[in-house]
Amino acid sequence: MQSVVLLLFLASAVSAQSFLRNDITFSGGTSWDVSNYSQYVTVVSLGATYGYRITRTIELEAGAFGAINPMEGSCGFNGCFTPDSRAIWVPFGVRFVLPLKHDRFELSAGVGGLYENISGGGYSYNSYNAFGGYVKTSAAVALDHGRHFWLGATPRIMLANGQYARDRWFMLTGDIGFRF
Repeated sequence: MQSVVLLLFLASAVSAQSFLRNDITFSGGTSWDVSNYSQYVTVVSLGATYGYRITRTIELEAGAFGAINPMEGSCGFNGCFTPDSRAIWVPFGVRFVLPLKHDRFELSAGVGGLYENISGGGYSYNSYNAFGGYVKTSAAVALDHGRHFWLGATPRIMLANGQYARDRWFMLTGDIGFRF
């Protein structure tokens, strides 16, 4: 009898949920190094983010973004050398959501910590890890009536301070999300 009551309670709680808690978003766009001493160029960035809504307007999120060959080539007397470099960013933090238009359009802003890994692939480029933070804003619209599929755009600023590096990246991505 207790298990039946527990099952009925859980079933009623699931149907009473007014918002979708889980959010998986795939992003693609471009990144610019906007630091003062820039050894990087504009690169294509790809990533994914997972978010969990703890309330209707607050979401905890973590993700991973990557860029291939963010370091520009160096040319000298013997020709040009293009390093096989990679940049990986792992942001984690909180996002504040403002639902609009019957929860079918939303604006949001997020802030949190950042782990950065730059791996240089050449003789003059060193690999390093750095920690920092990020700030982002986004706008998204639901593509279906059940609000499961979302399309949006997100600008991000990522700041990381390594031992010998002060990286400042601006990333602009288009986002495709699925919520459940």
